[in-house]
Amino acid sequence: MTEVSTEQKPFLNKGLWGVILGGSSGFGLATAKRLARAGLNLIIAHKDTEGTVETLIKPHFEEIRRQGVALVTHNANLFDEDERGAVFESIASRAGPARVHLFMHSIAAGACKLIIEDKSPDFRGKAFQGLSETLRQLGVSASPEVLRKAANAAFHEGGCDALHTLADSRIAYREELLSEADLQRTIWMMGYDYLLWGRELLKEGLLAKSARLVGLTSEGNEVSWRGYAAVAAAKCGLEASCRAMAVEMGPYGVRCFVLQPGITDTPAGNAIPNFDLMKAEARMRNPSHRLTTPEDVAEVVCAICQPGFDWVSGAVIRVDGGEAISGG
Repeated sequence: MTEVSTEQKPFLNKGLWGVILGGSSGFGLATAKRLARAGLNLIIAHKDTEGTVETLIKPHFEEIRRQGVALVTHNANLFDEDERGAVFESIASRAGPARVHLFMHSIAAGACKLIIEDKSPDFRGKAFQGLSETLRQLGVSASPEVLRKAANAAFHEGGCDALHTLADSRIAYREELLSEADLQRTIWMMGYDYLLWGRELLKEGLLAKSARLVGLTSEGNEVSWRGYAAVAAAKCGLEASCRAMAVEMGPYGVRCFVLQPGITDTPAGNAIPNFDLMKAEARMRNPSHRLTTPEDVAEVVCAICQPGFDWVSGAVIRVDGGEAISGG
């Protein structure tokens, strides 16, 4: 039998657990797979249809179990108090006191809607009109409509990222505007729920010594994207919560982090209006000229769980290959 080194599986047989909310896709699922390879037992809560679970998600969960770790999953609506309570009870009974080494909040439940009717000038239309007129002066006839169709085909089918300022997004804004209920629901779940879970896990004695609490933000915390107001407000609240948690939970040995991935091709990301255009712009701007992957983020979460991160807390850590600081 081949021995597994502690470097390969540093958490194997240590009885420690990771709790991931939103662990059936994207960052959460990639992190679960990476931590399973490191030997950490896992409790995953997610919300998906039964058909999706059977056809798409179960194979991933089986892959995790093949790593020789325990895996408990809950398909639950974490907006519902009873279902939240059931997940918490599962953590208490399965992991037990002082055994939760990682808590990761990776739930994407935000409303991506405009706050008011869009009255932005039609810059694309003006560009195509100007280009059409310039071509006519050069003896080439092409209407603005033909040029728009050509730009969209070259961008969407031809992979010409440089045309992202001229192409039309295939991810349209929702017709309905952002409501007060949308705002409240988004800010609560994507902003302060991280704090509420972290505090409860600590109060009930479930966190291990030097436990790690991880949340996720985005560049939209500082750059205003149309249709992202509610999520942006939530992310700013999340980051403020992380700083407060680092200060007040620090004496208990708890370390708190917020990761800021670059633009990543995930189901949650693709719900953001104009995200196809944003991905193209990110590929051009990123120094490595590629998107961030969920696996990039998973590697950082795994590193955070190691002893070398004991003296880091309250930080927003960019995981983007230099994307946010690149001027293009």
